[in-house]
Amino acid sequence: MTSDLRRAASALGLAGLLFGAGAANAQFELGGQRAGTSSGAFLRIGVGARAVAMGEAFVAVANDPSTIVWNPAGLASILRQEVQFSHAAWPGDIDYDYLVYVMPWRRLGGSLAIQMGMLGTQIEETDEYHPFGTGTTFSYSDFVAGVAYGRRWTDKLLIGAGIKYVREDLGSQVGGPVTSATLVDLGSIYYLGYGSVRIATSLGNFGPEMTPAGSFKSESSGETRSYDGFDPPIQFRYGLAFEAFEDARQRLTVSTEVMQPADNAQRLKAGLEWVWQRRFALRSGYNFNADVMRFSAGLGVSMPMSLTQGSFDYTFTDGGPLGGVNRMSLGLRF
Repeated sequence: MTSDLRRAASALGLAGLLFGAGAANAQFELGGQRAGTSSGAFLRIGVGARAVAMGEAFVAVANDPSTIVWNPAGLASILRQEVQFSHAAWPGDIDYDYLVYVMPWRRLGGSLAIQMGMLGTQIEETDEYHPFGTGTTFSYSDFVAGVAYGRRWTDKLLIGAGIKYVREDLGSQVGGPVTSATLVDLGSIYYLGYGSVRIATSLGNFGPEMTPAGSFKSESSGETRSYDGFDPPIQFRYGLAFEAFEDARQRLTVSTEVMQPADNAQRLKAGLEWVWQRRFALRSGYNFNADVMRFSAGLGVSMPMSLTQGSFDYTFTDGGPLGGVNRMSLGLRF
């Protein structure tokens, strides 16, 4: 057995250990009773067709602009200016659009990124007298914007951090509340020095409770009350990724991840990406103990254009009773 094959076999064994540990934890449903206890739930929706196609097991891959969402440490591996636009057609006629711009900042030895995302839909107003609609529609929208920075701390360690402003409009046009908060993301990636194996961790959406301003009158007691606050959807991720094989023509990346949300049970995820001639990619991933949205698959095409490099990625996620979810991302590197 050649040294390359030995490294690949050992790396696969290491991934197997991670799978085994995660699978054992996946059977332990502690945390499931907290479902539905956070605000800003839209922050849990995956950003970037490539990352979602790999089953959202992206914390240790983290090498395109969408890494600002998954692990800001990955920004340090982006050495040219890049812009990426992502769109998700979510169930219920909900659209989720995200724009990320990454700019290397050589003076500080890393890369700076700016992000902006918007989720929105139109809802028809109903009440007890008009259960099929009053004829009035109103908007429901979520908004996020922020910056992040990642750099190489050593030749093996990448670190990153970001800050973002989050706002939810829960139907203010018809008297609904508005809530907002400033949240923090942190992340790291460490190369073990054993082939391409790297491990990573990230903490996302960390911050104070999101509490609507103002007050409301209780219909049952008639008293005026303040709104309750709810924590943001904090997520802690840790995972491993490596190239099972790589040469001048093709590359196969294997990734595994365990994600622990603050408001639900632990999630185990895994993904594969096969790239041919750095131009064409096939991807697939699986979220092992999710209720829905378990299987994802997609493809990507990279196109050289003069001094720039364009890319297109598409992903389909099987939503079960919710229907399929289609995502696409357009990227430009220059």
